[in-house]
Amino acid sequence: MQVTGIDHVNVLTDDLEATARFYEDVLGLTRSANSTVASHIAGYWMRDSAGNAIVHLVDRTTAPGRYDDYHPGSPTNALHHVALRCSGYEETRARIEGLGLPHRAMEHPALGLAQIFLVDPNAVNLELNFNGAV
Repeated sequence: MQVTGIDHVNVLTDDLEATARFYEDVLGLTRSANSTVASHIAGYWMRDSAGNAIVHLVDRTTAPGRYDDYHPGSPTNALHHVALRCSGYEETRARIEGLGLPHRAMEHPALGLAQIFLVDPNAVNLELNFNGAV
């Protein structure tokens, strides 16, 4: 077996709609139904422009007993952040600034890498990497 990348990230939330809007507004992902979970559990798959499910969102309040020990917004213990390969650095940075979201941008010209760091509504740290942006 060889690992070739991250397939998706699963985020538990108590506010499904606000979290979905964040991923739509900030990362330009689109929501679709999550058909793999039980019908009584609410959630979305947030997809990229090619239709790949990048972030799975699960409304933990619709799954009594299943996620009771998880509390969105609390520190995520050993998971520090999720890094995503991205394109459109200037556009993304302008969008985040236009939304007034706290963030930190870093440029590494020697590596040809630009990065944006921000936090989603559930305290998930996101690292957006833009290769070839600087």
